[in-house]
Amino acid sequence: MSKIKERIKEQISVSKNADGVYQLRWINVRNSPHSLSVDEFKFCLELLISVLKKKDCKSLQLILEGKFESADYEELIEAAKKESFGNKLNLINKLIIELSELNKPTVVLFDKRCTGLAAAFLLLFDRRIGIGPKAKIGFPEGALGMLAGNGSFTRLINIIDAELVFDYLSSGRMIKPDEAEISGLIDGRITSWEQVQLWLSEDSSNGNSIKKIWKTDSKNISSALEKLNAKQHKPSLLVEVLLGLLQSSLALKFDELLSREQTSFCALLTAKETTARVRTFYYAVQDAIDKTIDLEDKNSISKVGIIGAGMMGAGIAYEVAKAGIDVVLKDVELQRAEKGRAYSEKVCNKLISIHKMKEEDKPKILERILPTEHIEDLDGSEIIIEAVYEDRRLKSEVIKEGRDYLQLSGVFASNTTSLPISKLAKNFTDPKRFLGLHFFSPVDRMSLVEVIRGKDTSEETLDKALHFVGRLKKIPIIVNDGHAFFTSRIFFNYLLEGITMLLEGISMERIEEGSRSAGFGIGPLAVLDEISLPLMVHVYDQLPDMNFSQRRVYNYLQRMIKKGRTGRASSRGFYNYPDNKPKQFYQDRELKSLDSQISSKDIQDRLLCVMALDSYRCLEEGIVNNPIDADLGSVMGVGYPAQTGGSISYIDTIGLDEFVKNCTNYAQYGDEWELPESLLKLRDEGYRFYDGFKSNWPLG
Repeated sequence: MSKIKERIKEQISVSKNADGVYQLRWINVRNSPHSLSVDEFKFCLELLISVLKKKDCKSLQLILEGKFESADYEELIEAAKKESFGNKLNLINKLIIELSELNKPTVVLFDKRCTGLAAAFLLLFDRRIGIGPKAKIGFPEGALGMLAGNGSFTRLINIIDAELVFDYLSSGRMIKPDEAEISGLIDGRITSWEQVQLWLSEDSSNGNSIKKIWKTDSKNISSALEKLNAKQHKPSLLVEVLLGLLQSSLALKFDELLSREQTSFCALLTAKETTARVRTFYYAVQDAIDKTIDLEDKNSISKVGIIGAGMMGAGIAYEVAKAGIDVVLKDVELQRAEKGRAYSEKVCNKLISIHKMKEEDKPKILERILPTEHIEDLDGSEIIIEAVYEDRRLKSEVIKEGRDYLQLSGVFASNTTSLPISKLAKNFTDPKRFLGLHFFSPVDRMSLVEVIRGKDTSEETLDKALHFVGRLKKIPIIVNDGHAFFTSRIFFNYLLEGITMLLEGISMERIEEGSRSAGFGIGPLAVLDEISLPLMVHVYDQLPDMNFSQRRVYNYLQRMIKKGRTGRASSRGFYNYPDNKPKQFYQDRELKSLDSQISSKDIQDRLLCVMALDSYRCLEEGIVNNPIDADLGSVMGVGYPAQTGGSISYIDTIGLDEFVKNCTNYAQYGDEWELPESLLKLRDEGYRFYDGFKSNWPLG
């Protein structure tokens, strides 16, 4: 007997009652989930079938206690590259078909979350019964571009609405018991363990339910396909696969659809896109979180001061208070500070309305926020964050004003998007205790924080900042000082390229549509309207110098502002914003129209490549220390398309040779396309930034 069989047999107990009902009980006593491997999945199927085949078995009940999930993703992806993996899936298919043909009802009861392969296993039963409020089902691999496979799609399309099948398998979200019951994902609920034995005995004496037969609702599937195909989905292999499987389910039989699903499952596991997404969104996120929790004095922060109660300061104050830390929110006028505190109340009210916060938590959060106009109220803060307008002179004044109220061992942080930390640190008494904490807007919804280390920032200060970020349940990336650091710098290039294409005569419609087709959440011109054109001009004014491309864009922004087109707040920018009507593209008559139309792919590639190229420059210059921080920062900070896994992973996915060729072709459009000699050398060497999940950086 293999080690897997021995381990599973040790964990699962088997018994039979007088009614001929076999009961299996599998208990995971650990707090951490049991990672169900494909081999274990296969053995569990064999075990179920062997029990059901017993002559004295009339039906089967399985009780799962504890958390169960998929095998380690890296392990799964590496296994999928071997020929034996496909053979294993074929055997699993035969077992699933055999199980479905055994005319004996099955039911599974579970009390904790079951995800991935474990969720796929639950779906193989005729009925699923949740025990208590923590009996959740989910397919988190969907958020990483993978399927759970092993019959999960084929069974779901038989159980629930086709649109929900697409949602559950692509979103990665957990399905709570109440929603699961309404959708038909589970067939019933038991409120507590005390009632389980009664339920089991009644189920046994009633002879269980009739064996459920697989069938699909063609009308429902066709309707779902029509709706889903009409939507504009972000580029994703998983989306293509799911739409294909839905289409196939209209014509294929159970065994044929099961085979198609397993082929898709394996294909997704071995795709470059999947490795990139898993590397960034799963392992890099976990590593970043680990940096915040392996620190001492975890409860040392009891008071935080924030100077500036605008949108950023108010958002940070909410997150600090939510973390259970007292926060002083200071502005020049009490009314402004109180308005900043009111933002937290607004966020709380919204979360309560969608059942993501308890009503009793709201007053606790608001009580921790002290709005004030008196700088003295910051006295004794362990951390002070200035979050005022992005202006070097103003920030310098605020730092000087607030520095004396920080604890002697405290940390002073600037929430700046682009101003060099080492220069701002000169306004503080001890530059070793100064650094940047770049939060993203809206702070309550954006999980990334760029932790910027100045030239003199000490390791102790960095550790304290990481601990603080961890207390807020945010995800940090550590970057080194430089103008605009990392995320803002590459994002400015995205905006620059959007305006550059506009000045070349490419229409707004094609630029914005190209960005969405590439996978960006919002087009560069729409972004500029949101942040306001004067603010972008102000950012350029803070630069030590501008190259020709930047100057050209800067001059055009100035002309737009003179026309009164300053952005969404004024109802006129790159778009027009008529009252109670959708926004409309602004047609600038001063701009020429492009005679020969640039291809849609070139528009997409220019936006993707311009950010990736500058990401490489940041690596080369030491602004970011490794490719994975660049990937994490680009996708989670500034919306680089998720399907790429990040800006550096994008280069690896298309290959350095293709990437350099693209950038060389675009060199005619501006200074932003200048290629570093080191990148050309790496191209000649056939370099890759990653081998699977392992980074090849630094060089040598």
